[in-house]
Amino acid sequence: MNLYLAMALLKLRTTVSLFLVIVISGLFFSSCNPARDNEQGKPAVNDSITDELTLLTQAVIASPAETKPLLERAVYYAHHDKFNEALADVNAALEKNDKDPEVYITLSEVYLYSGKTQRALDALKKAKELAPENDKVDVNTARVYLTMSDYKQTFNALREALKKNPDNAEAFFISGLANEEIGDTIKAIDSYQNAVARDKKHFDALKQLGILFSLKRDPLAIDYLRNAAQLKPEQPEPLYILGMHYQENGQPDKALSVYQEILQIDSTFKIAHYNTGYVYMVYKQEYANAIDAFSRALKIDPEYSDALYNRGYAKELSGNFTEARKDYQQVLRMKINDDKAVQGLNRLDALEK
Repeated sequence: MNLYLAMALLKLRTTVSLFLVIVISGLFFSSCNPARDNEQGKPAVNDSITDELTLLTQAVIASPAETKPLLERAVYYAHHDKFNEALADVNAALEKNDKDPEVYITLSEVYLYSGKTQRALDALKKAKELAPENDKVDVNTARVYLTMSDYKQTFNALREALKKNPDNAEAFFISGLANEEIGDTIKAIDSYQNAVARDKKHFDALKQLGILFSLKRDPLAIDYLRNAAQLKPEQPEPLYILGMHYQENGQPDKALSVYQEILQIDSTFKIAHYNTGYVYMVYKQEYANAIDAFSRALKIDPEYSDALYNRGYAKELSGNFTEARKDYQQVLRMKINDDKAVQGLNRLDALEK
């Protein structure tokens, strides 16, 4: 490799820390925001989701006098952005028992997921009138205030919850999220650890601890992320963060191994293909493997401009300037005046003179 290309590769490698922070920030945001995005381009409904809804519906039919099956299906609908169906189930539950605080707690969750925070608070106020000692009401109230970035009210509600139940793991978890949002990572870690101490299977608390310790480059991140991954093996996020942790800390082979674990779980997880390519290109200088990985990411998402640019860059580093130029030109068709693609073409023009 000539000195010019070696310097260019070194410059690219220095961007990985920023990429880690961006990715982890995105994962953190998704853990506390009710919005649901399908970033991997998967179908909105798959067989497992259909099966889950079928089972919930069967439970509703089997217990027509009970509110619980209706509420469980309402939560499912809310989590899948089917708010009309969710409200229909809650209303049906209200007709059966309008004195059940769980009905109003579920109603608040439906409103929260649909972005109607004031209605969510109103529903929780009714639940608290019916069950003033129910710590779950206070925790859910804190969650609503957290989505509104009202940290004073968030912590007030959490204090109420912990007075009623000092072992409420979810209260400590919400406290961790709030502290993390206001920038107090020390208190956030303490809160998450308190959540895990009370519930060793608290997936979200384990994941957040993994994120925070990874940002600190602390090897404790590995145990937290592995424990989270074991709890929900179908969810690739903890493994993805673990792969980034290894990648960021100079262990590219371990990073590649983790990305392969992810792809065994979900072969359409395009970012795992992308990161595989990145590791092969930047850390191992195995450009053919990098090109293959970026190509797999592009097969999943043909508009994945970062993967297209980096595939072009891997081709440039391997000396295949003609194919690199094609990729850079395609990036510019996707994103007019993309700085990296323009710079890539300028490098090729300079090299080919």
